[in-house]
Amino acid sequence: MEASYILWVIFSFMIAYIIVICIITIGWIKIPQTSTKKNSTDTKVSVIIAVRNEEGNIDNLLESLIKQSYDPNLFDVIIVDDHSEDETTNIINKHIHDNIISIRLIKAINKGKKSAILQGVNHSDSEFIMTTDGDCHVNPNWILSFVDYYINSNKKVISGPVMYSNSGGFWEGLYTLDFASLVASGAGSLGAGLPLMGNGANMAFAKEMYDDFNNRNNKYASGDDVFLMHHVAQKFGSQSVGFLKNKDSMVLTPAPNNISSFMNQRMRWGSKAKGYRLIWPIIASLVVFLFNTGLSAILISGFFMSWAFIVYVILVITKYFIDFPLVYRYLNFCNSPRLKPLFFFAEFIYPLYIFAASILALFFRFSWKNRQGLS
Repeated sequence: MEASYILWVIFSFMIAYIIVICIITIGWIKIPQTSTKKNSTDTKVSVIIAVRNEEGNIDNLLESLIKQSYDPNLFDVIIVDDHSEDETTNIINKHIHDNIISIRLIKAINKGKKSAILQGVNHSDSEFIMTTDGDCHVNPNWILSFVDYYINSNKKVISGPVMYSNSGGFWEGLYTLDFASLVASGAGSLGAGLPLMGNGANMAFAKEMYDDFNNRNNKYASGDDVFLMHHVAQKFGSQSVGFLKNKDSMVLTPAPNNISSFMNQRMRWGSKAKGYRLIWPIIASLVVFLFNTGLSAILISGFFMSWAFIVYVILVITKYFIDFPLVYRYLNFCNSPRLKPLFFFAEFIYPLYIFAASILALFFRFSWKNRQGLS
């Protein structure tokens, strides 16, 4: 009797999960894929980058920014150094002295990425703000693609596609699939008019929106990107935020180099869920958590009841057919079709990881750049 009751509960969670994923998948399909047009514009842009100990990455990012097709007289790069302890600032200063594009280096007053971004925005006199991370690489038409979308869509906050650059090994492939599903879920939710999440490694917004937002969820160690999106959607309507489905807008970032880094990153991202105020993010996050918790419980039960393993396999295969259409489309968009076969095997691992990361994010502290609890 107890077993049948538990199965009915998990089945209910699965139905809710199917509804959520279907909404997101339809949302992704509804987003039109655009191409970049070189329109005449005088929109001033500031690229804000918060960095800490990025000596191995920052040169690559700055080289990609130097190669931007956007008029160099119309954009500047503001880098806020969050107390780096390596050669990061020396590398940045070399690019400043080369004077190919306008780069400003600012010393962070406080600690943490969110504070650094706010400081950078306050130093900008541009209309349009774009953010990325110190370990990223951007397309030559990156700025142009966002500005083109901004002036033609009336969006106040724009999220863009992000993908891991190194996904050759088995574990890197799993990390990439998980990351792809997160980015695709955020994009699909925006397409459905139900803002869920974005990624600060590739986000843009009208400066006046950030001035209004003023980073009001500062007590959370992550989520400045998500909370800004939620704030704008709540104040101006869901039509004011959008996802740019344009391959020119793609940002590449390295995958975590080990399981510990991967889990720590997901804990940091998961911690923002405690600050959600909109109904859709709360419902979607809760449904995903409960369904995967149920799957994890059945898997663990399999060590005591053999039938539970069979039920777990059936449910995971069902989940695969639910998830695959969304992930399949995002992998195609990112030109990463070789990862598709790995996704089936990844589905058997994900429930345990999602359950573990969610619990750890709620009750334990994490580290970022050798600091505890700051992002």
